[in-house]
Amino acid sequence: MAVVLVLLATIANATALVLQRKAAQDSARSRGISAGTLRDMVQRPAWLIGTSIFAVAVALQATALSIGSIALVQPVLVMELPFTLLLGWLVLGGALRRYEWTAVAIMSVGLVVLLVTLQPSGGDALGAGALVWILGTTVTLGLLGLTTVIARRSRAVGRAAFYGIAAGIGSGFVAVIVKAMTEALAEGGLVGVLTTWQSYLLVPVAPAAFLTLQHALRSGRLLASQPGLILGNPLLSSIWGIGLLGEQVNGGAAVLGGLAGAVLMTVGVFLLSRSPLLAAQEGGPRDTSATGRQGGERRRPL
Repeated sequence: MAVVLVLLATIANATALVLQRKAAQDSARSRGISAGTLRDMVQRPAWLIGTSIFAVAVALQATALSIGSIALVQPVLVMELPFTLLLGWLVLGGALRRYEWTAVAIMSVGLVVLLVTLQPSGGDALGAGALVWILGTTVTLGLLGLTTVIARRSRAVGRAAFYGIAAGIGSGFVAVIVKAMTEALAEGGLVGVLTTWQSYLLVPVAPAAFLTLQHALRSGRLLASQPGLILGNPLLSSIWGIGLLGEQVNGGAAVLGGLAGAVLMTVGVFLLSRSPLLAAQEGGPRDTSATGRQGGERRRPL
């Protein structure tokens, strides 16, 4: 059930990203990259609808985290990329080819192998202890700040790549906090949530993660930002779950199977991130063949 819920959350999140991407594109094209672009973007209907759907995705993911381990739930989020591609195909046009279907198949097989071999379970987010949380939070926020600073000082591809990594770290840490909140809710209801200090980490972290995501969406090509955005979340949250919060995975030969699954997922993510269809959906360079020239598309640099 946890996997089903997070799959539904992934579909909703993909829908929100497609709509927010459309708003970001329209804003950048009409105003250019400027300080006012973000304000213009958030006033567009597509962005507002996408944000509302994103709230639904967060609720579904929180429910999944309440009944499943972080290391089980978060890796499923990599399927957001193929869902984004498919929904973008329906909304923004294009044509799915063997390349895209092959990449989706590689990702899907990798995810199944990872979860079936490792079988993540258990864990106790609230029982990990204050010292573990303080150290983990300090390191995580340090990584988030470092990647954001590097992104601001980088150009084009580097800026997009590091904003993508920062957004992945931020969303992964939000999932860790939400896991602690769901445990507090199960144990003590609303009073338990309000009296659990980890809950208040969400106040600064959630807006920071959301703002970083918006910068990742409009800072450059998805070719650069998407891998960090998609892979950073499950990697960071799984490290927290297994390394700090006591979640259990199968050992022995199962670890090799889990690594093989992770490699397949990573390969699939990078292949899909380089899909010509994604480039076309974001308004980037298209195929220069006769088919690609039919709409009068123009090349634009990174």
